Amino acid sequence: MKGAIETMVGVVLIAFMAVLSTAYISASLNTQKAQAYHSTVVTEIEASDYNAEVLEKCKKKALENGYENLDIHLDEGTNILYGDNAQGNAKVTLAYRYTIPLLNMLLEHQITGYAK
Repeated sequence: MKGAIETMVGVVLIAFMAVLSTAYISASLNTQKAQAYHSTVVTEIEASDYNAEVLEKCKKKALENGYENLDIHLDEGTNILYGDNAQGNAKVTLAYRYTIPLLNMLLEHQITGYAK
C-alpha cells in the first residue's frame, strides 16, 4: 500500500511539472516573438530613414499584435522631414506581457534597442 501511494504522488508531481514546463515554454516563445517583432521594427525604421508615417504604422501594428506599447523616441538632430538626410538615433522600446497562467503571474517586460 505504501508503494502505491508513493507512486501516485510521483505521478502527480511529474504531471504538475509537465504542465508547469509547458506554461514556461509558452511564455518563452512569446518573449522570442516579441524580440523578433522588435528587431523587425528597428529594421523598418532604419530602412525608412525615420519616416513619420512608418513610425506611426509600427506603433499601430504593435497594438494590433497585442503588445502593450511601442515607444519610439527620436534623438535630437534626427531629421524626420528629410529622410535622405536623416542622421541620429531612435530609441525603440517594446513593452509586452510575460504571463504564466498556472502560477497566476503577469509581468510587464520591455525590450529596448536603437535604430541608427
